[in-house]
Amino acid sequence: MDIAALLGKATGLAFVDCSASSETIRMLNQVVDMGCCVVLANKKPLTSTMEDYDKLVSYPRRIRHESTVGAGLPVIASLNRLLSSGDPVHRIIGSLSGTLGYVMSEVEDGKPFSEVVKVAKNLGFTEPDPRDDLSGMDVARKALILARLLGRRINLDSIKIESLYPDEMGPDAMSVEEFLGSGIVSLDNDVQERVKRASLNGNVLRYVCVIEGSSRCEVGIQELPKDSPLGRLRGSDNVLEIYSRCYNKQPLVIQGAGAGNDTTAAGVLADILDIQDLFP
Repeated sequence: MDIAALLGKATGLAFVDCSASSETIRMLNQVVDMGCCVVLANKKPLTSTMEDYDKLVSYPRRIRHESTVGAGLPVIASLNRLLSSGDPVHRIIGSLSGTLGYVMSEVEDGKPFSEVVKVAKNLGFTEPDPRDDLSGMDVARKALILARLLGRRINLDSIKIESLYPDEMGPDAMSVEEFLGSGIVSLDNDVQERVKRASLNGNVLRYVCVIEGSSRCEVGIQELPKDSPLGRLRGSDNVLEIYSRCYNKQPLVIQGAGAGNDTTAAGVLADILDIQDLFP
């Protein structure tokens, strides 16, 4: 599709990408060249190569992408305010998957991992293939967006990702039915042992992203204090703790619904309304 032919040299327009496709990147590059604004709920353009990323953010006032990380939660806006005020952010830790937040808080109560995943699927919390959530890849993309916002020039393969299932249970080796029927049950004991060990230390397990210093960026299961904002997390909410010079001992905490059609749509609409101030 030739976007230039469709839009000409019009200004005051916003191109909104709510897909989950990487095929929109070429189109987005054309839109940026035309001086249009971009609103994203799609994470893939922002987690492509650094060349594509640099192109997208070359006019930072013309791009909004709040819904790529926390649906309608003000994660990107809060970070941008801190950074633009000269307050350096040195650590971010957060539970950025409503699905994995639900799973980890439920296994904490002693429920088998396999049963919790099946219930989550029946409730519509997971993708049709729950391994899309359990792989940690969606959280890794969100972590990459945040890390790049902080100035880290890294790619997806720079991030250490802990999958909640082994390679031999991957989509290439097992169907969804086989995974849910006989595969995932074999993971129950290992997960329960990790839950018990954390409990003995007075901690709980959460699946989180951690961005720290100039090099650490990883996603996976971490032991966290029960009385921390992440430790108190229940259900499918998202929680993000941001540590900076001003928020050093007590972090800035952002919490709320981080998934769902309504909250994502609200985040996209808010971004569209926000950029209208750029135009007379």
